Amino acid sequence: MPSAAKILLINPPYDIKRYMGGLGKIGWVFPPIGLLYVASYVRKMRPSYEVRIYDFQVEEGDFFNELREFSPGIVGITCQSALVASTRVLAERIKASLPEAVIVVGGVHATIRPEDLLSEPSIDIVVRGEGEETFLELCDSVTARSPALSAIKGISRKDGGAVSANPDRPLAPDIDIFPMPAFDLIRLERYRISPDLRTGSRFGLILTSRGCPCDCLFCANKLLTRRTYRMHSIGRVLEEIDSYLERYNVDQLMIIDDNFTVNKKRTIELCDAFVRKGYPKKLTWWAEGRVDQIDREMLAAMKKAGCTIFSLGLESGNQRLLDLIGKGITLEETRKAVGLISKAGIHSRASLILGLPTETREESERTIKFAYSLPIDQVRFSLATPFPGTKLWDLAVKEGKIDPGNMDWTRLSLMAGYADYDPLYYPEGRTPGEMKRLQRRANLFFFLRPRIMFGFLGRIRSFADLLHLLRGVFHFIKAS
Repeated sequence: MPSAAKILLINPPYDIKRYMGGLGKIGWVFPPIGLLYVASYVRKMRPSYEVRIYDFQVEEGDFFNELREFSPGIVGITCQSALVASTRVLAERIKASLPEAVIVVGGVHATIRPEDLLSEPSIDIVVRGEGEETFLELCDSVTARSPALSAIKGISRKDGGAVSANPDRPLAPDIDIFPMPAFDLIRLERYRISPDLRTGSRFGLILTSRGCPCDCLFCANKLLTRRTYRMHSIGRVLEEIDSYLERYNVDQLMIIDDNFTVNKKRTIELCDAFVRKGYPKKLTWWAEGRVDQIDREMLAAMKKAGCTIFSLGLESGNQRLLDLIGKGITLEETRKAVGLISKAGIHSRASLILGLPTETREESERTIKFAYSLPIDQVRFSLATPFPGTKLWDLAVKEGKIDPGNMDWTRLSLMAGYADYDPLYYPEGRTPGEMKRLQRRANLFFFLRPRIMFGFLGRIRSFADLLHLLRGVFHFIKAS
């Protein structure tokens, strides 16, 4: 008999080869940070609840045997847009195995399009927005510790055959109320980082802030955090890093904030605290931000604090397209920022998008040449991908490229050029085949340049580093 005090949180099956083609062998596989936060908050607030996590990305056991053995009363599944079909199938199979379990789905897609999930009979409830407080109240309701479902803010549910949406839950103003992610519920060594980002032998993830105030046309993350920016206290960040060092022997940290550089004063204060704690001698770290938010002082502080790679969203080498997507930067700001990063002694990584709305072939080539002209060390050329809730999605629907009622969600991939299907979106007058070839060529010839190859060789510190790099090069060239 399922127990409501037993909670199973699931990262659903993800066919990385489907989304990335041959790059799937070297693409990063990160821990499900959202589920880890939900688990830690539930355990903190209700020690009597037993919480487990099952991540289909890395687990190799018999899931349904484990499900029946644990017999949870509540099953929570996180769902990105690309995993809608996978989530629906998984929920159906879980309900068939444990008919009395309450199945809850959260995540970005659940927030934006709850009806896509609640149309599946096996899915009972959807959690919208940040999930910690909402999911705890939901668990309490199922165990009869709190009011009925109708009183819980931030959920959508079935009500007489229709979908009923309760009011949104306000965002927690102080994110320090959420404890450190429950990394003890997973095996960190099962996850991996892509070869181009590797600067250590064992990595960990940390969020020092939540959200980004910007409004780019292609970004879906802002829909969860509503364009707010909330920071963990510096003391809390240091406590979490100390835990990583002591418990997991981490020597590379991925700071996965949407935008690490929003607040210059806080960024420098955090870097100064890293230095005082001696972190630069123990680990390297990666973060990402915007070209219009960094300066020489900030970069010097980051370098001194151990920052090895700084990632920038450059998006395009055409000012017209930057203005069109609401990026709010200029090409001159980009040139200046990349130059400052190089002079600071930090490796730069740039993300660019090919196939933006109205982009011509000449503009695509201009973006590629612009990236090649900059002193950047790593690059990712992705294809414009219309995620639900973004302005790009609305435009793709208007242009007839997408039918929201008849979607193949598994084609939502930034790296469709490497996969065996056509990209969902491409500008008028262009072809899917052209965009796929352009993406592969742009990435391949960037990394084949001698300066870039010698730069990667310079990072090798051990035989394991060399093997990791060679494996990455082999699969990257093969996929291209």
